[in-house]
Amino acid sequence: GATAYCDTAPNSVGTGALMGHAGSFGITANDLELKASGAVPGQFGIFYFGPNQISAPFGHGVRCVGGQTRRLPVLQADFFGDASLSLDFTTAPASDITADSTWNFQFWYRDPAAGGASFNLSDALTTTFCP
Repeated sequence: GATAYCDTAPNSVGTGALMGHAGSFGITANDLELKASGAVPGQFGIFYFGPNQISAPFGHGVRCVGGQTRRLPVLQADFFGDASLSLDFTTAPASDITADSTWNFQFWYRDPAAGGASFNLSDALTTTFCP
């Protein structure tokens, strides 16, 4: 399973975005879906992942994922501020994820109504993948 870590920060519409998931962490199953809830409705964002856990102020939130990070495609949060993305371990950059490797995931999204940096981040998830 996955473990949540790091703090989320309030955004212009509420208490902040939270990471979640559906599917399994099995490479063979290839059915992992990353989810974020509580982001800003209609705004764009990305899921990204990396090998290290960090805690650094970034925008209006906290950057929780470090090391050599990989960005996933840009997507738009729905009317509720939810976003999801299915990973495909057979194509880059998700193909960097292999059995017995540990990765950290976070959602980085626009928040123009907050002013200043105009972006925020969710909390983060960490997991070790299985075959």
